[in-house]
Amino acid sequence: MGRPDLLVIDLDGTLLGADGLVSDENAAALRRANACGLPSLIATGRTLSECQSVLDSIGYAGPLIAASGSMLLDVANRATLFRRSLSQHLVESIVGCVLEAHGMAMILKDRHQTGVDYVFVGSGELHPVTQWWIDHTGATFERFERIEEDPYPLDTVRIGAIGGPVEFMPLVSQLEDQYGDDVLARHWEAVTSSAHAGEAVHLLEVFHPEADKWTMIQSHCIEAGLDERRTAAVGDGLNDVLMIEQCGIGIAMANADHRVLAVADAVTGGHNEHGVATLIDDLLKGRIRLTGSVSNA
Repeated sequence: MGRPDLLVIDLDGTLLGADGLVSDENAAALRRANACGLPSLIATGRTLSECQSVLDSIGYAGPLIAASGSMLLDVANRATLFRRSLSQHLVESIVGCVLEAHGMAMILKDRHQTGVDYVFVGSGELHPVTQWWIDHTGATFERFERIEEDPYPLDTVRIGAIGGPVEFMPLVSQLEDQYGDDVLARHWEAVTSSAHAGEAVHLLEVFHPEADKWTMIQSHCIEAGLDERRTAAVGDGLNDVLMIEQCGIGIAMANADHRVLAVADAVTGGHNEHGVATLIDDLLKGRIRLTGSVSNA
């Protein structure tokens, strides 16, 4: 089958180094891939606001899979092409559970409908990493004490919180028991935030049950007339597992979560070692092929 027709690339822990930037080596490799007819699709847990500076640094203006597959965005026109949102009833109920265990709920909105990235609900103080992230990315927010004050009840694509793994483990179990298949709930380490904080920082995330990078890749392939079986994908985190497992060939970063490594067809260098550049050269030179085989040629 040879070279893939599309390379899907995660940002944090993958294309971005620990400094949150795209290295010169990775940027040059992206240009080589595009020149050789291997286009890229960025798929990230971030919103467009949170990754706009990154996209600008590499001249990326294509479609963007954002918020871990909750939204497919048109970067050039700053428009939402497709989204998977949570119902108002679910949001109100889940936020209540989050606030019982945690001081603040971070509700991600469809900015192209609301004009704002987040609604923060609760009376607790902002986590220092949350404040740093807002300052660092330029994401916008409005704050309210009660979920009933949310002025955009129909535009929620993710409910989240930031803290440590110990506090989120029982909360995720509670949400799974209470809401079952109505939501997708998880917590995992935020690589870029942990690097900034100097300690493990975890994100709690609650999505529509069908929200995933892979399902949005499938939607994009249908619209673009591409064969999803001829896609390659590279990532490192829990929100990359399904796309790594299901695409034509899945590649894990050397620094990837063990659950990503377990389903990957191949492994490339770490995010501080220009691993995406290494992968692109391996794909262009045929050392990694769509068959899932890895050659030493």
